[in-house]
Amino acid sequence: MQLHIHGARGSSVVSGPAFARYGGHTTCYEIVTPEGQRLIVDAGSGLIRLQAALPQADDAQPFEATVLLTHFHWDHLLGLAAFRPLYLASSKMQFIAIPPAGHTIESALDGAIRPPWWPVRFLDATAKKTFQPISEGTLRVGDVEVTALRLNHPGGVTGYRLEAGGRALVIATDVQIGDPASDAALGRLAEGANVLVHDAQYTPEEWVTTRRGWGHSTWEQATAVASAAHVDRLVLTSHDVERTDDDIDTIVLAARERFAATDAAFEGQVIDV
Repeated sequence: MQLHIHGARGSSVVSGPAFARYGGHTTCYEIVTPEGQRLIVDAGSGLIRLQAALPQADDAQPFEATVLLTHFHWDHLLGLAAFRPLYLASSKMQFIAIPPAGHTIESALDGAIRPPWWPVRFLDATAKKTFQPISEGTLRVGDVEVTALRLNHPGGVTGYRLEAGGRALVIATDVQIGDPASDAALGRLAEGANVLVHDAQYTPEEWVTTRRGWGHSTWEQATAVASAAHVDRLVLTSHDVERTDDDIDTIVLAARERFAATDAAFEGQVIDV
């Protein structure tokens, strides 16, 4: 599997010279299998960056993908409304998620993408859309075995483990360490993974003083998870909107003192899992 990172910013889009290297788009990860299957985890503004990297989709070269949603907060949906393949009748898009309370997947997306906030209702977009609500557990998505577990975040969030060809990728964005059940689930999900992409939005100082309970982790907590789960590589993500490139560089250096195989996610990064 290859992991393509199109957005790794948490909460909101940012721009400017101070954010140029790691990028300002919100969460969007693309996973491509050797057989050419495409899975997308989250549809933040980075989805538009993914769109720019695609061949021009049309009826002769239709777009097809499975979209796994970790949750339905705005920063994880920002790119979907303007995603061109959504408006092509030749496109096929499967949406998989644990639905938010009181909603189906389609009602949640249609509630977010519709007038007066957007000129076209999500359900009226012409792509062929299918929806697969899931609960915790494991399912097969083409070539990939996907395991979904609930983790700790306001309103809920899903962590995913994707396995194919004997390799394992875990994506745990927007997760707050400190809830025993969630921490245990995350440990099971990450155990022995080749790559762990983990929320590291806050510094330990921020978390202790003002950010505890906001639904995110620190880089220090992420390294502890990686170490305990015996993963091969840790990739820090969900960078705070105020975190400059230089700030992230400093965090990576500190994190490597605790878990040597640590990097920070950046736009355009390609990782062979």
